[in-house]
Amino acid sequence: MAFEIHGPAANVTAVCLGAGRFLRAVLVPALHHLGHGVIVAQPRGHDFADACAAAGGAYEMDVVEYDGRISTSTVEQPRSLGSPDGRAAFLALPFKLPNLRFIGVGVTEAGLQPGSAAMLDLAAFLTACTQALPDAHISVMNTDNVPANGDAIKAHVLACCVPDVSSYIADHVSFHNTMVDRITAARPSSSLVPFSEPLPSKALVVEDLNGRLEPAWTAVPGVAVVTSPGELTTYQLLKLHVANATHTAMVYYLALSRRSNTTAMDAPLERFLDELFARDIRPALTGPLGIREALVQQVYDEWLGRLRHPHFGMDTFFVAQNSFAKFQIRLWPLAVANLEANTEPSALFALATALLFRFLTPSPDSKALATDRGPIFTGFMDAVAPQAGRAWTYVGDLTADTETAAYTFRDGDGAVPTALHRAESASAAIMAVLGRVRDCDLTRPAVLHFVADVAALYNRLLSTPATVVLEDVLARFGATSATALKSPEAIAASVERHISSMSVIDMHTHLFPPTHEELMLWGIDALLTYHYLVAEYLATAPVSPETFYVAAPGWSVVVQADAVWRHLFCERSPLSEACQGVVTTLAELGLSHLVAARDLPAIRAWFAAQTPDEYVAAVYRIAKVRYVVMTNIPFDLSETQYWTSPTAFNRDQFKTALRIDQLLLGQWPVIGPALDRLHLPHTLQGVEQFLLHWIEIYAPEYFMASVPSTFVLGEEAMDAETAAAQHQPSGALLLTHVVLPLAERLHLPIALKFGAVRGLNPRLCLAGDGVAAIDVSLLTRLARANPRVKFLATFLSRVNQHEATVVASKFANVHLYGCWWYCNNPSIITELTRMRLELLGTGFTAQHSDARVLDQLIYKWKHFRTLLAATLTPLYCQLHDRGWVVTDADVQRDVGRLLGGSYEDFLAKSLA
Repeated sequence: MAFEIHGPAANVTAVCLGAGRFLRAVLVPALHHLGHGVIVAQPRGHDFADACAAAGGAYEMDVVEYDGRISTSTVEQPRSLGSPDGRAAFLALPFKLPNLRFIGVGVTEAGLQPGSAAMLDLAAFLTACTQALPDAHISVMNTDNVPANGDAIKAHVLACCVPDVSSYIADHVSFHNTMVDRITAARPSSSLVPFSEPLPSKALVVEDLNGRLEPAWTAVPGVAVVTSPGELTTYQLLKLHVANATHTAMVYYLALSRRSNTTAMDAPLERFLDELFARDIRPALTGPLGIREALVQQVYDEWLGRLRHPHFGMDTFFVAQNSFAKFQIRLWPLAVANLEANTEPSALFALATALLFRFLTPSPDSKALATDRGPIFTGFMDAVAPQAGRAWTYVGDLTADTETAAYTFRDGDGAVPTALHRAESASAAIMAVLGRVRDCDLTRPAVLHFVADVAALYNRLLSTPATVVLEDVLARFGATSATALKSPEAIAASVERHISSMSVIDMHTHLFPPTHEELMLWGIDALLTYHYLVAEYLATAPVSPETFYVAAPGWSVVVQADAVWRHLFCERSPLSEACQGVVTTLAELGLSHLVAARDLPAIRAWFAAQTPDEYVAAVYRIAKVRYVVMTNIPFDLSETQYWTSPTAFNRDQFKTALRIDQLLLGQWPVIGPALDRLHLPHTLQGVEQFLLHWIEIYAPEYFMASVPSTFVLGEEAMDAETAAAQHQPSGALLLTHVVLPLAERLHLPIALKFGAVRGLNPRLCLAGDGVAAIDVSLLTRLARANPRVKFLATFLSRVNQHEATVVASKFANVHLYGCWWYCNNPSIITELTRMRLELLGTGFTAQHSDARVLDQLIYKWKHFRTLLAATLTPLYCQLHDRGWVVTDADVQRDVGRLLGGSYEDFLAKSLA
């Protein structure tokens, strides 16, 4: 069959040999992302090619989102080869593709063998390239996780080539070693459609030691390019001994417990994995294998997050196949590494081993069934109530039935199941099986101890459900979090791990939920027109504030955003913290490639495709935010409209604060109309009723107000009767005779923000506010005079910070929080956080975002986490150097307090 390319041949720059699931779910989308046209060729088969042809030159790919939705994308293909004479058409492609740059290899591990059909085809294809593309440079990428797969493919191809072709390969072809890591199955209704988890951060790792790949590869979502020797090996070890090892350790517990999918994790299983990781996996990788602890922990945390996907998992019994080989490849090397460091495998590791061998144990009365692929055995699940009665074929001719508790399995040549079936005792069985394992020296006492542990647990598992045995083991072997961190490196890794993974409470923001449609700010235009950036723009741009805001027709938010983007991001480097925040946010959202291209329209289009509710969930997940506290102003009609006819929103995500600036400032032109709308008098009693009305609606966490540098606390001594008689009383009277008594009576804290100068340059509107030092004695006098009122306090001027921290150290009813507004810059954050730690320990809240745009949560918390880690680590190291035992649990506890725990403790505590 002749093969013709539809469309310009110049657009086709990649050819893929084979149509493996990983290739279709990872490599082809990456190539398309970079604008490369792709042909997927099946020289010896045509089911996938036929399906593509029937779909008009495309194939589908399913992604199961974390909320359970299945997103189906269509990957357009110029053409997919597959016919009886497909090989000839495949070998003719180099003569039709003048811009060929990439060859993907998507065959099974069996195809990556010397003299295999796939390797012969690839060698012949490269031979054609010598004639058709003598000056090209071609990158070959494989999508099977054979170690050093690029080197292996190169060796197999060279073994098939004549010298001239070998010389061409040496000069023009790069065989990249790669690693693929994306859990991918098949759509239940079609084995040809990849069915995948959301894209992991390192779905494809490509080694590029000679700089052959274009820089744009580094910005492809899910792709990591490594350029240092040994770096890819590190990632392969992490995948094999973190992700694969924990997956292997968990599936036998699930299978024996009659749970058919890996989504069926429970708390004991999660703790089992945590303990196994802490006692055996992490020490082996960070000790003998020398991988950075922070990197090991990061990979584990990400992998555990993927396992916790509530709607996507793999068939337990499918994952459990080839058990003994997986034990030798994934688990046992960890034990060997620890034994070399004179550390015995833990009881958790012994249990993981025993569970695997228990799965490989045939039913007592069963007989093996001989097949061409090896014997099939029948196993038996535990005597527990099934999660759901179900019978199915999970791979080929292998079946499982949670109702009858029977399953069938293969394991290589069947020697291990046979040995377990025929053994006279558990000890004999385990000795016989472990005796087959490479580097398992049964003469070593430590190994014999391990064998004895495995035999004892295995013997119990033969008659006792895995759930019971696991709970017993966990009860006998406590958590490792109390283990001392024995080096500065271990301390740094612990601090980084807990700070990077801890969910935060953002106790002061200006955000709104999606139900508050006109008030909820999000997306690139809101980011670029945020007042920090507007002020920076107007300071140097040849545009007046009046033109920018109101004067010129057409200066919409989009036009304003375009102007800021062009001036601050294209015509100069985005060095300021506000500009860097935009870059960080877009990078964390996976849009670095669009930033690199300065493609604002494409960035805008990406945001336009998002929906507010889903975007809130995504931002919270990326920023690791537990909840935010809004700023709710009952004097603002644009806001109160959403509360007078309320639409339910997620109050676990968005909590409220009642803002009362107008009361502190005695702004009766604003207060009066608000009271009139509720038919209340312009008196202290009217204001109290007004506040009670909105407290009932808002259910706020606290009162909040900004305190300007000009604020005077003057009339607080007036007696209550005289004050009550006042018409339109002053702000000081409202504070003294309404707000403070309500705060004490209702146990409602007051959050005060000291030092803003409103309208420093009125022409800049919201961007025109400034900062001034303030009299810190205001806070002292309030705290001293109101010992049963809680004050949350933050100061805007750097000048006030030391005095304010001393005040907080003297009053139990004062709690400092965050680095507000103009203090939210890295140099000042580091200074203030260190000073507060030195004076207050963990008795303060280290940060709040003050975000007005939802997206800002991403960069503000990412930037702060890095700064907090750099500030905390030296303090713990000082303790360690002076003989204090620092534990992982200590770090976790302290970080939790700094990132919101101290705030909640302050709100909950009673004042004497």
